[in-house]
Amino acid sequence: MSKYSKQFKLSVIEAFLKRGRGFRHVANQFQIDPTLLRRWVVAYQEHGDPSLERRHQLHSAEFKISV
Repeated sequence: MSKYSKQFKLSVIEAFLKRGRGFRHVANQFQIDPTLLRRWVVAYQEHGDPSLERRHQLHSAEFKISV
């Protein structure tokens, strides 16, 4: 499971986009790394909501062996 929920990421991104403040300022308010916020914002602007969802798939041992 990821450290931050989709809802948390979305609220941080919206705060950044609406307030017009810098990455560092908003990141400090939410106590996250500014680089992480920057990656979230860029991904959200390029791909929308799906970019905030978990992308990792769990594969069975049988599938891994067959590959």
